[in-house]
Amino acid sequence: MVPSFRAFLVALWAFSSLASALLPITIDGNMFVDSNGDPFVVVGVDYQPGGSSGYSDSESSDVLSDEDVCLRDAYLLQKLGVNTIRTYTVSPWLNHDACMSVLNAVGIYVILDVNSPLGGESIQRDDPANSYNEGYLKRVFSIVDAFMGYPNLLGFFAGNEVVNDATSASVSPPYIRAVQRDIKNYIALHANRTIPVGYSAADDSSLRVAGWEYFQCDSDEESLQISRSDFYGLNSYQWCSGRDDFQTSGYGVLETTFANSFIPLFFSEFGCNVIEPRTFTEINGGVYTESMLQVFDGGLVYEYSEEDNSYGLVKIGSDGSVTLKQDYANLQAAYANMTYKSFVSKSFIDTSRSSNCNATYIESIDSSFNASFSLPDCPAEAMLKSGSGNNNIGKWIALNSTQTTYNIYDVNDQKITNTEITVVSDQSQPESESSVTSSAAPSATSATTSTSGFGNTSLSTTASASTRATSSSAATAALVDAASPLVLTFAGLLGITLVL
Repeated sequence: MVPSFRAFLVALWAFSSLASALLPITIDGNMFVDSNGDPFVVVGVDYQPGGSSGYSDSESSDVLSDEDVCLRDAYLLQKLGVNTIRTYTVSPWLNHDACMSVLNAVGIYVILDVNSPLGGESIQRDDPANSYNEGYLKRVFSIVDAFMGYPNLLGFFAGNEVVNDATSASVSPPYIRAVQRDIKNYIALHANRTIPVGYSAADDSSLRVAGWEYFQCDSDEESLQISRSDFYGLNSYQWCSGRDDFQTSGYGVLETTFANSFIPLFFSEFGCNVIEPRTFTEINGGVYTESMLQVFDGGLVYEYSEEDNSYGLVKIGSDGSVTLKQDYANLQAAYANMTYKSFVSKSFIDTSRSSNCNATYIESIDSSFNASFSLPDCPAEAMLKSGSGNNNIGKWIALNSTQTTYNIYDVNDQKITNTEITVVSDQSQPESESSVTSSAAPSATSATTSTSGFGNTSLSTTASASTRATSSSAATAALVDAASPLVLTFAGLLGITLVL
């Protein structure tokens, strides 16, 4: 039976929709890469509305479980021009399918911390031995279970600023490497792809260097290979816009100090607010300059919503409405003026570097740093192998809506009438996901420029940091094989000879 023209169109649509879905970002040497093997530059925002105090394990929602809230914020994140957010705390027991699907739709990846501020749900920096236990790992593994099914999950942070002074530096580092080992082993046993795992360092000029050398270093020993960080984030507030430049901020020192990184580095938090409103001169004067992007793979501005520390880009009202701060408009303008796409290329990727573990050298950087590579054994070996028991395995779903019901107001308090997201990636779960390796990931760095009116404010904006991502070559080949009969049949009807 000859397939109908309608069947051919359906098959062609299925192929194109699959190709448009985001696929995992992976790592090649010192950089994140997309499916073409090109560098993926992190352009992002730290996202935790309500702050750490707003999280409770007894609540019926978290920051990634309310679809309408996510539609509201995804609209603004997309207009801002980001391709990545970092979220610090979520519940492993809630459903995140809708929010992760909304973020995928607008081309945004998520880097997720596995810990929470609640008791027993993080490593205690000054007493890691007592907090590194089976109950703690149950939460960690449950977080992995809940999010490993989303292709737009970029990676997990195993810890955030655990090492922040001499006391914590003297006891915590081996436990952080142990947690990274446990997460990576769990992913290898239970996920259908490799998911990067890393660490986010405190803004301490000495400890962050020692930590980088310690967490990135490798060895012939398998236990050290699996426990090292896949990426390393720096929380850095040393460039204050309106006050600093590349040299006075110390960015020149950062560039030199971290120049030979073995793994991807990026700013996991940045955006000093000593002078307000922030003008984010570090975007085009520092973070995204050609020399810095050969060392740091972009960064995440702290933070999306206004909390007690006054770092917010937007204010969220008690009724759920959002009002843009001038910081938002300034960051939007800075992102729109980035030129890194014109010079970042595969030549930025370096796979020749290595970092052999040397405790003596690391402790010479900071004498308080415990550079022991004798790691504690996993206290939950049975759970590691059998699973956490969390059946809340996430997956993309079809969007119920593309527009929030919440009101959004511009910097002049004028209501924005059209708050519909622009869908740049659909929700087709990539069939090839189970075969994705470190050489295949999506392209989410392309962006188009448009003009968006925010009340009386009109700014040139990057409409989306992600255009249609291409599938891996394996997926493409499989789809072509499946579609070949239909394609050849249709071509024959038109009198065209095709070679597939």
